[in-house]
Amino acid sequence: MRRYRFIVARGNERLYEHLIRSLGALEEIEIIMDRREEKRRHGGGSGPPAERRVLNWADEDLKTYGWSFVKLDRE
Repeated sequence: MRRYRFIVARGNERLYEHLIRSLGALEEIEIIMDRREEKRRHGGGSGPPAERRVLNWADEDLKTYGWSFVKLDRE
């Protein structure tokens, strides 16, 4: 089964609550609030290069749109 993660930027609780109400029952979608500290978003990071690329892309979406939708490769 494909899995997805909807990440909502800190301070965007209204969107988070809306997504929980709207999509929370869907087993394949995980909805989380970004709780990372700002300074941790910058830098090399850890994990395989493909995972770091996805996280960098998600970080840009969080900054630009206030949310990010990511496809997870894990089954």
